[in-house]
Amino acid sequence: MRVSQRLDYALRALTAIAALPPGTTMAAGEVADRLGLPRRFVEQQITLLAKQGLVVSQRGARGGCSLARPASEISVAEVVEALQGSVLDVPSVTDSAVSEMWADAARSLRDVLSETTLAGLVERQRAIDSSTIPMYHI
Repeated sequence: MRVSQRLDYALRALTAIAALPPGTTMAAGEVADRLGLPRRFVEQQITLLAKQGLVVSQRGARGGCSLARPASEISVAEVVEALQGSVLDVPSVTDSAVSEMWADAARSLRDVLSETTLAGLVERQRAIDSSTIPMYHI
């Protein structure tokens, strides 16, 4: 199993947007630049997420994007489903132990992703960032 680059970049961009102060917007291209991601690719994902109702995007000089709801109310599962449909696409064969195992795995993954919010990702990213800041001792 592999997480698509599309999903990874979109979640990174949403985490960066979620970290903005309330009422603040940022252009998708600027988000991409800050994260070192391809601009056009991030812009396409933000456009798709706006169509899915997870992001509000405004054009123009005062434009930019922001989350459509508080970060604590947007789960990673919602983002995954908005971009690719199901959390884990499993074969639906009846009377199969393997099929049952995949269905159990899909339910477990969905549970974890449903419990993880963008606010939780922002909090964890801040902890990571603060632990990697160089310390200078005099």
